[in-house]
Amino acid sequence: MNENKNRAEVNELIGQVREGNQEAFARMLEMYRPLLDSAVARFCKDELFREDLYQEAVLVFYNAILNYDLENEGVEFGLYAKICVTNTLISQGRMLEKRRAESSVPMIDDDGTSGAEDPSANIIEQESLRRIDSVIRKNLSDYEYRVWCLYASGKTAREIGKLVGNGDRSVANAIYRIRKKLRKLLG
Repeated sequence: MNENKNRAEVNELIGQVREGNQEAFARMLEMYRPLLDSAVARFCKDELFREDLYQEAVLVFYNAILNYDLENEGVEFGLYAKICVTNTLISQGRMLEKRRAESSVPMIDDDGTSGAEDPSANIIEQESLRRIDSVIRKNLSDYEYRVWCLYASGKTAREIGKLVGNGDRSVANAIYRIRKKLRKLLG
């Protein structure tokens, strides 16, 4: 009985978030904060990047709310959100590894895993990324979207600047504006 009540409450909050209710999103964020905190802690051992990774997790969580199928009784929202967040954090971890490798900082594998993945996780990750990309694309200018894509692919501000014909500082400012816009989407 309690499980059905909880599911009904979550579904009601999802509906309210989809209608633009900021308080409902804040409530959902509070309910699922342990999930987000746990996922970020699992994938980020470096305090320097923890806040950035948490912001990414919140963005993915918001998109999970927007894209969750309320009619699917087989998958609860919590599991769906966890899969979306986990897959995105895996991708962010890969980008972080690439950046560290490019800057000659050795990557320390704290959990000793080999990095092998389940093929079904790749499919879910790709679907989640397409949904996120759609939301990002709708809210950024063409220039910002191009910079964001290059940044998300692991390029540095200097590399992006060379590709788009602007200086490092201009690109760094664009990245700041982009991140600010994406945070604003989350309220």
